[in-house]
Amino acid sequence: MAKSSFVSLKAQFDDACTSLRAFTLGQRGSTQRGGLVAVERVSDVCDRLKKLFTSGPHAGEAAALVVSGRTRVAAAEARLAILRGKRRMGAGLRHDTAEKR
Repeated sequence: MAKSSFVSLKAQFDDACTSLRAFTLGQRGSTQRGGLVAVERVSDVCDRLKKLFTSGPHAGEAAALVVSGRTRVAAAEARLAILRGKRRMGAGLRHDTAEKR
């Protein structure tokens, strides 16, 4: 695979990870929907890196990026699960409070 395609995929990876990091850290303006999109983007780039660079001069760096990306995706998915849990808890609390009145 040509070096330019690796460089291009690496740039896409970096861009996707920037969005993912913003969501994972709860930065202002990040949303659950944006987090889901970022998870999908990073996962997609990781899949392409894994498929295209299984061997050759960029195989090692590609493998490292894939591992890093998968770890970042796991962290973002954990945040999504927490946020979904809070949303359910909030809805449950309002329901319980209404019943007690």
